[in-house]
Amino acid sequence: MMKQGVIIAGFATCGKSVLGRKYKNVIDLESSNYKHINDLENVPVEMRKGTKREINQEWPENYYRAINDAINKYDVVLVQLKPEHLDYFDKKDIRYSIAYPDINDWETVEMKCIDRGNNPNFIKRLKEVFIPYYEDVMRRNYETLYIIGKNETLESVLIKNNFNLKGSDINE
Repeated sequence: MMKQGVIIAGFATCGKSVLGRKYKNVIDLESSNYKHINDLENVPVEMRKGTKREINQEWPENYYRAINDAINKYDVVLVQLKPEHLDYFDKKDIRYSIAYPDINDWETVEMKCIDRGNNPNFIKRLKEVFIPYYEDVMRRNYETLYIIGKNETLESVLIKNNFNLKGSDINE
């Protein structure tokens, strides 16, 4: 049987995009590329978040297909953390782990959003779900919970947990 990659559902600002760009055995499946009709392709993805856009009629099945394809090609598949995606994983008996910021440190999450250019609507919605999503996660059947501390990134936490990340100058 072919080895499958690990799915990590990460809350916003954990460092999924940075990790996906840096390592060739890691992919960040940015959900908005699947959820919306990409009519704002000249606008950076972080600035598109929180804007009104047309929903792709194939959503969320197109996202789940991409996740299922990616776990056969990559060692680490990073996905959006949303209860409906976790419901899908649970229903299909798909193993996954969780990456979440320190629940006592909303301020760092907010600063990361501002620094990367997220609009106020996106930040407001994120704050509204910050604790409810965490409470939902704690009831889930995940494999591992990675808490991202104030001065940590998903990358540093995965390295600390002995993940073999391939493709950066440091780990080649």
